[in-house]
Parts: sequence; C-alpha cells; structure tokens
Amino acid sequence: MKTGISLNFVSPRCQRLHDYWWELKYSSDQAVPNKSDFNPAAVKNILPHILMHDLGTPGRSILRLVGTGIVERIGFDPTGRDYVEFVSEDRREEAYDELFKTASFPCGMRVIIEGRYESGQIHVSEALGYPLIADGDGHPLLVFVDDVIEKIGWQHKADKQIEYYKIRQRDYIDIGFGVPLSS
Repeated sequence: MKTGISLNFVSPRCQRLHDYWWELKYSSDQAVPNKSDFNPAAVKNILPHILMHDLGTPGRSILRLVGTGIVERIGFDPTGRDYVEFVSEDRREEAYDELFKTASFPCGMRVIIEGRYESGQIHVSEALGYPLIADGDGHPLLVFVDDVIEKIGWQHKADKQIEYYKIRQRDYIDIGFGVPLSS
C-alpha cells in the first residue's frame, strides 16, 4: 500500500490511523478525503483514542469527537468545546497555529508530547493527525489518534488545563503538497 511516508510509529494505534487514512485517500481518489469517507467501524479498535478537531471557525478548534479513552485519561469530556481553552495560556496561539497549519496546508502531523492532564496523569504520548474535509461547506477537520506510550507519574492538579511540558518531536507528513516549515 502506498503511504506517502515511512515513519516508525511507537504506537500501533498511530500506525492503524496512518494506514486507514491512506486507504481513504486512495479509495476516495481525492487529495483529502471527506469526513463522510471516514468510517468509525473500520477503526473501531482505536476509536477510544480518536479526536476530531473542527477548524471551521477562525481561531477555534472545536472538538467534535473525543474518544472514551482520552476522556478517561484527562478526567472530563471536552466534546463540543474549543481545544485551545484547555491548553496552557502561553501555548494557546502556537497550539492553534499548528493545528490550522496541518489542516490548511494540508499535511499530516505526528507529535511526541510530554503531557500532564486534569486526571493527574503525567505521560508521553504519540499523536498522529490527518486532514479531512467537512461535508457541505468543505471547511477543514483533523482526525487524530492520541496514545500514551510512556507513563511518567501522577500528580494532583485542580484546574482543567491540558498542559504540554514539552514537544519532544514533531514530524509533518507530506500527503502530496509538501510540508510546512517547522516552527
């Protein structure tokens, strides 16, 4: 199968989303598949770790789907809310810009992140996202899988921030349009 890039994923869930998105791309014969092409039943084993970002409103990334595994990890369900409101204030602009860059370029993005969540978990996760096009008006969406690959610790945290201490690595994935310059 053509995949556009060979990455060594740590997470088998990231590998599964990667393979599935490329299947969609080639079967739909489009540069970026439509949201309606995405069949959750085809990736049911990774659905608890799936997020869908809706970038149809400038400056906002509305979470349209948040898997149960992610909800359990972060300690609340952020579905329907703006993702950037959960990111530490000093990272909000950068977080949105990276999502928008990935959706609008378009390209894929893989990130290795150290994170701390409201649930108290501190860990390293591998996240992989690819663009989709919304049915109807065609605004950009991103489908991500976010999978813990290393548990570091536990710390009580009272607020509802999703703080990323450090982005260890970011890779853009060329889906046919090149990749943006790294930040």
